[in-house]
Amino acid sequence: MTSNPAPAARESRLMHGVLEMCVLAVLDESPMHAYGIVQRLRDHGFSHASYGSIYPLVTRLRKSGQLDQRLEPGSGGPARNVLAINAEGRAALATWMDQWEQTTEVVGAVVASRRDQGVVSGT
Repeated sequence: MTSNPAPAARESRLMHGVLEMCVLAVLDESPMHAYGIVQRLRDHGFSHASYGSIYPLVTRLRKSGQLDQRLEPGSGGPARNVLAINAEGRAALATWMDQWEQTTEVVGAVVASRRDQGVVSGT
C-alpha cells in the first residue's frame, strides 16, 4: 500500500519542481535581493517560499552564470546583494517556459481524459 501525501506536502513537491523557473521569471520583472524574491513568490501564492529555500537556489543560479549580483547600499542598514537575470538566465527561462507549456498540456490532457471518463476518485 502506498501512502498518500498530505496536500501541503504534495504542493511543496510540485512547487519545488518549478521554483527555479519562477525565480528567473520574478527576476526578469526586476532585479531584487533574495528576501524580495521570497516576498514576490509569496505574493504569487508560494506560501512555503522561504529565504532558506531561495538563497541556495539563487546562489546556484548565480554560479551557473544565469544571474548577476551587485552590492547596493542599504537604506539605513547594511549593503544588499541585488540579483539580476542576464542573457544566459533569460535563455534558460525561455527554455523552462517552453517545457512548462508542453508539460501542462500533457498533464491537462491526462486530467481531462479522466474527467471525460467520469473518473472522480482512485477507488
